[in-house]
Parts: sequence; C-alpha cells; structure tokens
Amino acid sequence: LIEAQGGRPMGFVLGTRVGDPNCKGQGAFAPSSGSHMPPFMRVNPILDWSYGRVWHFLRTLELPYCSLYDEGYTSLGKKHNTRRNPALATGGGE
Repeated sequence: LIEAQGGRPMGFVLGTRVGDPNCKGQGAFAPSSGSHMPPFMRVNPILDWSYGRVWHFLRTLELPYCSLYDEGYTSLGKKHNTRRNPALATGGGE
C-alpha cells in the first residue's frame, strides 16, 4: 500500500490521549490537518486511556520509553518552555 502512495506513509500510530494539546475533535482515526506534511491518517489507539493505564501497560510489558519521564517531565515541547511536572517531585531537591 505504501508503494501505491508513492512511498509515503498513509498513517501514523500516535500516543495521543483525550486532554492532550491538539487533541480536540480527534477520534480513534483522524485525518491530518495543516499543510506542513502530506495528508495522512492519525491512528489514536490509546485515546481514552488514563495516565495510570498507560504506565501500567508500559511497565507490565517492559516497553522502552523516554528517560525524561523518569526525571519528572510529563510533556515535552521546546527547550525554552519544557518544565518538570511539580506533582512528580520526589522531595530530593529535584
């Protein structure tokens, strides 16, 4: 199917959840918006999962994840506006 599309992916599986920035109006399958990329389908299999369910899934299956989560980051943006989540402070001064 990818060859039929000129070698371009037709869809991307994402980790978007309800409440995430830019999630408004998305369902399990949502067409791309904007013109910065060729058209594609967003596939959102964990859209309705809770934060706890995501972590249970990752840890139960021992799946790799970005180490910045272990440092207290819950959302990554640009260098100038990405901050640790204070709700995850360990009391160790970090």
